[in-house]
This record gives sequence, structure tokens and C-alpha cells, in this order.
Amino acid sequence: MVGHMLAHVNPLENAAVVRLLEFLSDQRPWYRSLWGIGVVLAMDELYEGCAAMRQGHLSEASVKRVAVSLQKRVGAHPAFNEAEKALLRQQVQQIPRAEGASHFGIRELSAQVSSDYLSRWGRAVASGKFTVEHFARNVAAHLLDAGFAARYLHDFVKARLDSPARISLPELCEALQAEMRASPRREFNVLLAYTTKPDLLNGIPASWLRGAAVVDWLRARGFDTAGVRSPAALVLRVLARDPIGAAQAARSESDRYTARALIATGERLNPVPWLWVEGSQSPAAMKEDSRGVSVRELYREDRVFSASANQSVDAALELLAHLEASSPPAAVAGGWGAIEGLLADPSDRASAADNLATLVTCSFPRAELTRLSYRLASTHPEQRTELERAPTNRERCRILAQMIVDRRMPEMRSVSDQAAVARIKKLLSNPGPELQTIRDAIGESFHRLYRQRNLILHGGRLDSVALTANLRTVAKLAGAGMDRITHGHYVQNLKPLELVAKANLALAMVSREFPLGCVDLLEAAD
Repeated sequence: MVGHMLAHVNPLENAAVVRLLEFLSDQRPWYRSLWGIGVVLAMDELYEGCAAMRQGHLSEASVKRVAVSLQKRVGAHPAFNEAEKALLRQQVQQIPRAEGASHFGIRELSAQVSSDYLSRWGRAVASGKFTVEHFARNVAAHLLDAGFAARYLHDFVKARLDSPARISLPELCEALQAEMRASPRREFNVLLAYTTKPDLLNGIPASWLRGAAVVDWLRARGFDTAGVRSPAALVLRVLARDPIGAAQAARSESDRYTARALIATGERLNPVPWLWVEGSQSPAAMKEDSRGVSVRELYREDRVFSASANQSVDAALELLAHLEASSPPAAVAGGWGAIEGLLADPSDRASAADNLATLVTCSFPRAELTRLSYRLASTHPEQRTELERAPTNRERCRILAQMIVDRRMPEMRSVSDQAAVARIKKLLSNPGPELQTIRDAIGESFHRLYRQRNLILHGGRLDSVALTANLRTVAKLAGAGMDRITHGHYVQNLKPLELVAKANLALAMVSREFPLGCVDLLEAAD
């Protein structure tokens, strides 16, 4: 088991490193994914937001929300010392004004903490001042915010755990800190090749490679050129920390080129299925990345080709598709447009963020319990019989939840599932506050999407500090929320805001006296 590869077999440290790897996996479902950005990027976001407020691109209420959230996070963060916590409280007592001392103070504190952030976590772990979830979420978010690719980080951590030289969790933090220092953002050359020559007014630019020169470039860098046929290619220079991140950056740039070519010529570009990062051993797939937006309800109810009586739901689904496959600016605009169109109060567009967060929160217990029930049934025959007798998925989840409440849940075999059981146990023991914590975290991600939308559409900012991180955190959550809305529309015949009203009531009524109510928060049919 991965967790037992640490030098010291400490259950808490084992669970923390396994949870970290889970956050760095491309296969994690929305309910086990990262929902927010790291605290260092949150400070940078506040610094940027203060300037945007002065320019009229963000409201004071929007920036205040960022400041309040940041202060709350730092106050409970073991990587900040008491003097730093006091300084931040002082800086954000009032909304910092751009170019003022408090504004610059946030930037200075961010730089100070970011210089050894992971080492600070190592010291917190060594002293025992950490929880599994807090450690894994913050460390993973910090590394991803810094520009590392998730797969690169996953491989890096796994290599240290699999090494004959055993490593402790504090030592792993130091290794990650050293990797951050050793791998700054640097320039990578990436070849984008096309199956046909793009239609350009003055022909192919002289800087492009043509015909045999494309193959020569690849061969000179050690790539296999079998089957490569391209009349034209360009070499992009992108900034990234690792080759996988360079490929991701090149894909984003290619998406921008494709969008510009389409509106300029009416013709799509035709890239080959691969791109090549100089220094890598093999090509990377052009369409490898997915943001994870999924509305499976359309498939479950066989509605992919069905016309809806509610055109606003259809329009929202079309807009949401941009969040999965479009360039970052279009993804943000389309994603928020889908959410606002269905869930915003007419007098407060930002309310759509909280409304969608409510729906996603109500979906969380059932989603996690469903996964755990099938994992348990696959490994424990006695419980499999009990679970398979359940007539519906709802009943199946209730049976599992009752096992956890009654403390007769067998130990799961994987550390990841053990951690999930611990999270559900904590939720069932005190549902109200725990669900509110989840709702707040998810709501922050949706509010960040709204701010990004405003920065793009009102300020023309296509390079805001949290743009990439926000798309990484919000896409799966938005898909999960739209999945609930689609189910409510097609199966329960409920308008989106009617569904929100039911969800709000369910969250208000849930209590530790009736923990199984967590299974029925949206009264979703199977």
C-alpha cells in the first residue's frame, strides 16, 4: 500500500500522503477533487483584486469577500506564525486600497511565505500540528498553483515513496520544496504540426517549418518520425516548470489559435493528433487534457438528443460545454453564463454561486457513499449481500451510512477509502457544520469564477493570477451541479431555483439526531 512506503508507519502521515496523491491524480471524481486554490495564490488574488477594484472591474463587496476568506484561512493555517497572522489581520481590517501600504504588505507577505511554504508544512507535520485533509488540500493546491503539472507531481511523489531510501512526510515536504527551487518556470520549445497549411493572407510565415524541415526538427531531437506527415508546423516557446506543463501550455495556445482562425477565415485549423516538447522522450497527445465537466444525467435519462420544454436549461448546457473544451476566456464566460442564467437572483447575479454551491453540497454525501458502497461490496462478501438486497441506490447508501453510524463498518483495504470513511463519519456525527464547511469551500470556487468572468469581460484581463487554477478547481463542481439541475428538470419537473429552495431547506433541517438525512438532501431518484 502506498502509505506504508513512508519511513515511519504513522497512520496520519500515511493517510496524508495518499490523499495528496489522490488530489494529484487525473482520475479523481469531483467529490474527491481539489475545490480551491492555495493560500499563497489567494494572497496574490487579493493583491490583484484591489487593483481591479480601483479600475472598476470588481466591486468592493467582491474584493471584501476575498479578504474575509483569506483572513479566515490564514488564521487556522499552521504554516503561518503568529506574527504573520497578526500582520494579515491588520492589512485587511479594511479593504486595502491599490498602491497603499496595506496593498503592498499583502504582496510582501505572499513572497515571504511562498519562499519556504512547503518547508513550513514539513515542520508542522513533524510537530503533529496538522490534519490529513488540511495538509493534502493545501500542499497539492500550492504545487499546482505554482505551475507544476499534476501528473508530473504524482510521478515525483511516487518515485520518492518507491525509492529504497525510505522517506518521511516532513522529508517529502522538503523534497518538494527543493524541487520548486530547482524547477522555476523556464522556456520550452514545442512543435505544433498541421495536416494542411493554414489559410493565411501572406502565406506561411518564414519562421514556420515546412515539409521535410518538420521531420528534420523532430529527428534532430530524438523523436520517432514514422508516420509523421505535415506540410507546415510552428515552434512555440512556452513557459512551464516541467515538460508535461509545457504540453498543457501549448494546447491552450493552440486553442487560442484555433478560435482566432475560425473567426478570421471560417475554417478550422487541422493539427496532427500529437505535439512534441523538446527534451521529452515521446510526443504528447494534442487532446489529452480534460477539465472534467460531466453531466451524466443526460445519458442516464437518454436525453442527449431530446428537445427540452425549458429552453433555458438547453442553453445552459450548451454554454457549460465551453467550460470543458474551450480556451480559458471562453470557458470562464460560458461556464458562468450557464450558472447565472439558471440560478441568479434578478437583483444579485453573484447569488448564483451560492445557489449552485448548495446543490453540489447536497450531492456530496450520496456521491461518496455510493462509491464506498461498491468498494466495500467488492472486498467484503458479508456486507456485499446486505448491500445488494437494497432495492435502490438511496437505500444502499442508507445501509452504508447506518454501518458507519453504528460503528460496524469493516476497515476498507485502501488508505484512500479509509480516509473517505473517516470524512463521512465526521460528517454524519455533526452534519450541519460539516456540510456548511463544504458549502463554503465550493461556494468560494464559484464566486472566483464570477470574479474571473468580470475581469475578462469588463477588464479585458486574459492573464489574471487565478485564471488557470480556477478552471482546474471549478469545472468538475459545475458539472456536478448541472447534473443535479438536469435531473431535477427531467425527472422531478422542478425549476432550478425550486430545486435550490428544497436544498436550502434540507441543509437547514439536517441534524446530528437524524444523520441519515444526509442521504436524502436532494431526494434524488435513482
